[in-house]
Amino acid sequence: MSFFIVSTPIGNLGDLSIRAIDVLSSSNIIICEKKNKALKLISHLKIKKVRLISYHESRLKSIFPEIIKCLKESKKISFITDAGTPLISDPGSLLIKELISNNIEPIVIPGSSASLTALVISGFNTDKFIFYGFLPKSVGKLKKVIDNILCINIPVIFYANKNDINKIFTVYKFDNKEIYFSLSKELTKKFERTIRGKITDIDISKIKSFISKGEFVLILYKPNKDKDLNIEKIKERIKELKIKSLTKKAISEQIKNEFELKKNKSYKLTLEFYD
Repeated sequence: MSFFIVSTPIGNLGDLSIRAIDVLSSSNIIICEKKNKALKLISHLKIKKVRLISYHESRLKSIFPEIIKCLKESKKISFITDAGTPLISDPGSLLIKELISNNIEPIVIPGSSASLTALVISGFNTDKFIFYGFLPKSVGKLKKVIDNILCINIPVIFYANKNDINKIFTVYKFDNKEIYFSLSKELTKKFERTIRGKITDIDISKIKSFISKGEFVLILYKPNKDKDLNIEKIKERIKELKIKSLTKKAISEQIKNEFELKKNKSYKLTLEFYD
């Protein structure tokens, strides 16, 4: 029984691996998201005898019995999405769970991923990152998600459409938060482009022009300013304020504002250097 999860190109057909070509060319069945997209790939690879089964979330369960039956008949099946690595913000996880529960171990053929492609050209530190995927539609929920997730101070990857990006830049353009971004479109294609910067500094008209068409990967990053603290400078400032007979509470509030610290951090430093 052979079930392959095959990554396909996100734009440039030249990115399809030799292994992926071999697997797709020898498959009896290809489960695809949209048949018209799969047919373009199959035509490019000159695959002639293969059965296509389309899927979407609403009918995924209905194809389970047939897939299991075909696998038990030793048919070779490949699973692809419209572009990129299957199951990443795409339907299909239920099918994989069904295979595993039937003691069928899927085999992954790795390849293109829009999220990782955008991350490595973002200019952000890539030691740690979070992939969030698609954002909620309402402005309130969108802001809540972003505010909560950026608190951990590592890059966060989003798949975004034109409306999402307009909302984000409108909400945070005049916010006092220091949020940096990398926005990529048309990845691996002829007109691939990435723009980067700080949201509060960016020209909104430039963003609107950039997102006039295309699909986008947005990466947001809010640095942890505590890491860049000049401890000696804070220590000196606490001593100066102490001489002015300010209370510990007043000093803590003062350095919190001056050095943009969190309340508990400023109070801790005040206690440490007050005496």
